[in-house]
Amino acid sequence: MKVNQQTADAPEPAARRTPRGEARRSALLEAALEVFLEQGYEGASIEEIVRRVGGSKASLYAYFGSKQGLFWEVVGDATEQFLTELALPVQADAELEKTLNTIGLRFLRGFLDPAGCRMFRTLIAESQRFPELAQRFFERGPQRVRQVLGNYLRLQQDAGRIDCADPEMAASQFLELVKGPPHARVMLSVEPFPPNFDPAQHVAGAVRLFLYGCARRP
Repeated sequence: MKVNQQTADAPEPAARRTPRGEARRSALLEAALEVFLEQGYEGASIEEIVRRVGGSKASLYAYFGSKQGLFWEVVGDATEQFLTELALPVQADAELEKTLNTIGLRFLRGFLDPAGCRMFRTLIAESQRFPELAQRFFERGPQRVRQVLGNYLRLQQDAGRIDCADPEMAASQFLELVKGPPHARVMLSVEPFPPNFDPAQHVAGAVRLFLYGCARRP
């Protein structure tokens, strides 16, 4: 599957700009998400998606152009929702440790979301055959998170609260500390934490390790 750049970046059909058109688009994306998660990209059929919503295949193609265009829209909408819920700060603040704890909990909650994990598995499964889709997802999702969080850390560095050679790299390191084993366990269908363990403890430990390291403090 080669991602059609022209299709992905083309202006929206006029129907999508009406309330009825937006409602139709949302219904198709919701049904498509269910089918892709249940059957994977290769096994999903346009017929099944349309059957769950009603209407014709022609209307779906009018909105999304192709099955690959539909899949990209599903992934793109999920990514945008994740970024919105993450609500990364765009200004420095005096409560750096508290802010990083908040960011870490939101990030972990998003990565441990069952539907999100299923979508991530689908992307991993398709990435070898469709590298362009994987690259576009990386640029639209993980790379944007890294850039926005990196900018926040850069502002905190300018304010004299942290010292890091590369704020974007530091952002990646922080997010990996938070994601770490819990996400790997969930991807293997194992519970992310032991029973009665508070995920906030995991995030707080990641924040402390990120800010202070393992060196003994005076």
